[in-house]
Amino acid sequence: MKLKIIALACLAIAPLALAQAGSGPTSTGERDIGAAPNGEIGYVNEFTPGKSIKVTRSGAGTQPVVYMLAPNASYVSEGGAPIDPNDIQAGSRVRLDMLGTGPGLRVDRVVVIQAK
Repeated sequence: MKLKIIALACLAIAPLALAQAGSGPTSTGERDIGAAPNGEIGYVNEFTPGKSIKVTRSGAGTQPVVYMLAPNASYVSEGGAPIDPNDIQAGSRVRLDMLGTGPGLRVDRVVVIQAK
């Protein structure tokens, strides 16, 4: 009886012992990310209005990450004033506000913190 209880306890604990803590989104550069924290801050590498934005995230190494933009994404200054998306250039510091999770993740607002 003790052997069965020990075996069941081991089976119950095994998934927890083998689980790995997530460190956030990772990318080889040219992929849409499945999950990312809202309010992601980084520096723009490439930007295609209405389609995608590629940023190097602050404090997360130097590997760029590509995010898909929602069709109705808004582009605003840090103060909240609307800006022309064509004013966003490589090197601009931005915060990305996102909708959804997993593969459905989309950036719905790009806040320019510091223009290049």
